[in-house]
Amino acid sequence: MTEENEVLLRDTVMEERRKVRDIVRRLGSKLSGLALTCGFLVFAFALYIIFVPQDPVLSPRLSIVFMGSLGFVGGLNILCGLLLLLGKD
Repeated sequence: MTEENEVLLRDTVMEERRKVRDIVRRLGSKLSGLALTCGFLVFAFALYIIFVPQDPVLSPRLSIVFMGSLGFVGGLNILCGLLLLLGKD
C-alpha cells in the first residue's frame, strides 16, 4: 500500500466514526426518553396488578400484556446499551 492510500483509509475511518457518533447522539436522547417513559408505564401497570383485586376472567390477559411490556422494555434497554457502545470513542 502506498502512503496516499493509507492516509485516505485513515481519513475515511475517522469520518465514518464521526457520522456514527452524531447519529447515536441524536437517537440516544430520543430512545432514552422512550425507555424512561415505558419504564414508568410498566411500573404503574405492575402496581395496578399488585394492589387492585383482579377479575379471574381478565387476569390471564393482563399477565400476557404485562409480560409483553416487560419484553419490550428489555429489548429497548438492549438497543440503548448497544447504541451507547457504538457511540463510545
